[in-house]
Amino acid sequence: MGADLRSFLEQVRQRWPEDWQVVKKEVDPRYEITGLVVRCEKEKRRPVLLFEKVKGTPFPVITNVHSRARLALAMRSTPREMVQDFLRAMENPIPPRVVPAGPAKEVVQTGTQVNLLELPQIAHHAEDAGPYVTAAISFAADPETGVTNCAYNRLMFKGRDTTTIHLTPGKHLWEFYTKAEKAGKPLPVALVIGAHPAWALGALTIGPIVEDERGVMGALLGEPLEMVRCETSDLLVPAAAELVLEGEIPPGVRMDEGPFGEFTGYALGLRQRQIVKVKAIARRRDMMFQDITVGHLDHMVLSTVPIEANLFRAVRAMVPSVTAVRVPAPFTVFVSIEQKALGQGMNAALAVLGTDIYMKQVVVVDHDVDIFDDGRVLWAMGTRVQPNRDICIINQARGTDLDPSVAVDGVTSKIAIDATAKPSLKEFTPRHSVAAEVLARMNPQDWLA
Repeated sequence: MGADLRSFLEQVRQRWPEDWQVVKKEVDPRYEITGLVVRCEKEKRRPVLLFEKVKGTPFPVITNVHSRARLALAMRSTPREMVQDFLRAMENPIPPRVVPAGPAKEVVQTGTQVNLLELPQIAHHAEDAGPYVTAAISFAADPETGVTNCAYNRLMFKGRDTTTIHLTPGKHLWEFYTKAEKAGKPLPVALVIGAHPAWALGALTIGPIVEDERGVMGALLGEPLEMVRCETSDLLVPAAAELVLEGEIPPGVRMDEGPFGEFTGYALGLRQRQIVKVKAIARRRDMMFQDITVGHLDHMVLSTVPIEANLFRAVRAMVPSVTAVRVPAPFTVFVSIEQKALGQGMNAALAVLGTDIYMKQVVVVDHDVDIFDDGRVLWAMGTRVQPNRDICIINQARGTDLDPSVAVDGVTSKIAIDATAKPSLKEFTPRHSVAAEVLARMNPQDWLA
């Protein structure tokens, strides 16, 4: 059996023992799991947390799995090389391999045995409408072409065999469901919980609808992802998953969902969403239930790496001299380029805005500006931008219904800021500097008592 969540956690324990913490005291899944994660975050601590005793369930909870260093370990990279290595995985996918069985099938429950309420009922924020599953990777197939898609979709518990599911309009799973609903048929779906971070990163790949995220997962792992067939459909799921919920999204059915505390930092309000009717639960005998603390670092760092890689690829197609891409905040992108022709800064910005519906503001700077230093980006905006010349506002563009600032769900305006030097960095007013040999000899330890 290939790499899985457990083998990854063992790597973490061996390499960074201080990053592994077991909580033996019983914890209430209503708010206390998130509460400990957030308190650790405020103290600049990011340990993986295993809660052995969770009130109301026999299953332990694993959370706070993702940090930039740990994600780099999972994809056999380094924090500085992650985006380029992710791009290579997208460009050189390794197809999955079907196997007859796996640990994910050690226990199979169907029919009246299905009871989602036995799973940890985790409520994350005080404003949430109820308990949610936040670490579910959906596996589904286009009902017309059979093309597979993987994505993260939040689920709200609604009963023994029912959850709501958030489908982002315009995204691939929404497209699949729209086709099935138009035909009056349910869309089969399998929801995988308990994933190796390379599976998670692969599921978040943003690309054409024909791009199979399972191949990206394999490339990140360095080997084919081993998959097993579901009990109630022909869908394939990772054979080494902790837990799989097999079900379908029925046509024409909606239920109340939300509010829910999202990555934006806001508790977004009540909406009518599609539902999942769960037909089977497959799991490991000693299953760990994975949770992601949405809106906090565990969540933000996981989603950022694939977004940055996809945007780098999109900008590179327009401006080959792109040097870095960073997503520093919700709906926001910083890009650095080596501008070789006037106008490339705005071209880079427009490439970003046309690639990802979530992005609504982008700042492009020259390659001499460190986009991982917010202060330097603001400096470039203050000293290299003329608003009447370098800012472009686009109205009535497709955005996301998770943006609390929009007047109409999913319809937004977007802003592109070209903060590159005009007409070129070489011809722009020179920056002041201190001679390198002076800086080298003025060591504070030698001069200050």
